[in-house]
Amino acid sequence: MRWPTVTWAVAWREIRGELRGRELVPSLGQFIVLALVIANFAFAPDLSRARDLGPGVLWMVLVFVGLVAFSRAFAGERERGSLEAMLLTPASHSAILAGKTLASALVLTVCELVLLPALAVFLGAPLTPIAFLTVFLAIIGMSALGALFAALASQTRARELLLPVLALPLWIPFVVMGSGIVRASLDGVFELQGTVALCYMDILFLLVAAVAAKFVLDD
Repeated sequence: MRWPTVTWAVAWREIRGELRGRELVPSLGQFIVLALVIANFAFAPDLSRARDLGPGVLWMVLVFVGLVAFSRAFAGERERGSLEAMLLTPASHSAILAGKTLASALVLTVCELVLLPALAVFLGAPLTPIAFLTVFLAIIGMSALGALFAALASQTRARELLLPVLALPLWIPFVVMGSGIVRASLDGVFELQGTVALCYMDILFLLVAAVAAKFVLDD
């Protein structure tokens, strides 16, 4: 079976299930809005502080949305036994994990399209194309790691606790680098070096996830 075909088949299966159930994306959208409402009252920002608070709130909310999304990535598969059925097919383990990564990245991209405009509404942080690009690049690498660690954590009873412990340390570089790029973009500066570094990190973690997929999914 061809790798791209399997990847898209797994991703489309996840997307179709979400379109039918409409559970995860609406819940994450509500979570984003509520988190920004709380941040709005907690920090009471004005226009002069929006540039300072906006990037921090952006990445904080994105990280927690990612943890909620990935906590369900493999839980249902393990409970229904459908993951074992997929592993019995000729499909490669890396293609299966890539399909999960693609589906999760699409979900987080939809959340980004809600998060950034809501951030502008509630905190007054200006929208920039660089901010959208930066968050999208971070989502790719975070999705690769999130899907890999979600598959690993789903084998344990304490998967809700294990996933943050595994994912958060490796998501920190995306948060640090991404917040710096977004903050610079608010001042009209394009951090080319940081953006290229994000691309390299995406490639690195995609390769790591592809290599580790067989060992994680077989356990």
